[in-house]
Amino acid sequence: MSADCTLEELLIARMAKEFRGEAMGVGATILSDLAARLAKALYVPELFLTTQSRAAADCDVHAKSLLDEWTLSSSARMALEWQEMFQLVAQGRLQIWIGAVQIDRSGASNISVVGSWDKPKVQLVGARGVPDDLWGCERLCYHMRAQTTRSFVEKVDFVCGFGFGPDRDRYGPRAARPGVVVSDLGVYDFDPKTGWMRVQSLHPGVTFEQAQKRTGFELLRPDGDVPVTPAPTPEELSCIRQVIDPLGLRRLESAEGSEALTLELWHRDPNTALARTQ
Repeated sequence: MSADCTLEELLIARMAKEFRGEAMGVGATILSDLAARLAKALYVPELFLTTQSRAAADCDVHAKSLLDEWTLSSSARMALEWQEMFQLVAQGRLQIWIGAVQIDRSGASNISVVGSWDKPKVQLVGARGVPDDLWGCERLCYHMRAQTTRSFVEKVDFVCGFGFGPDRDRYGPRAARPGVVVSDLGVYDFDPKTGWMRVQSLHPGVTFEQAQKRTGFELLRPDGDVPVTPAPTPEELSCIRQVIDPLGLRRLESAEGSEALTLELWHRDPNTALARTQ
């Protein structure tokens, strides 16, 4: 990315800007989870953090670990039953970054299957909580790890989350709207008139032509020069590197990510070493 920061650090800092206080901040990818911690550490101290299972909640900011469920639970101020969790969702208290497999020009998302439902090419995790989130979130934001014509598609193979258009219109304002989309190339939102994806900013060194070439539909371009995604501040970089991710788990969602790196981080993680002795 640059001598000053990596792409992963830029994405963490950018996603952190989307969290508001007095609500749950949830990230379904490593980088978006770190973004929630960064937001709580620097900008919205009242942000409500939970463990991945949501069993423990209102946690302090901890360094990310391969044993997050354990480390976060150590400072949790409450335990959440699933009924309580869904009540909070229904009250609009959830804000989430989803790691989708496909997203289309209208903001519809897919985490279920690639190909036809009857005979898919790839079977994924299923819709999981995305349909539930539609009825409690103000918007759904997406972290797309790799922007390609297979992930940014004209129309998703299976709708897990509505985009703008007739499906969402049938349910009116109750259904969460597509929010911000962040990829390895840029930041996108949706034009309020057409409901189509548009460029909000592109990361340093990325041109509009490069982003368009790796998109399966026509991107809307802002008037004038395309904004450049701001680099993290020194304070943000310090917090990322020294407070929330000193181990460097963010590298697992970079080009370096591999089983070998996971194993290396497992042996270096002080929490896994402690767990092995107990």
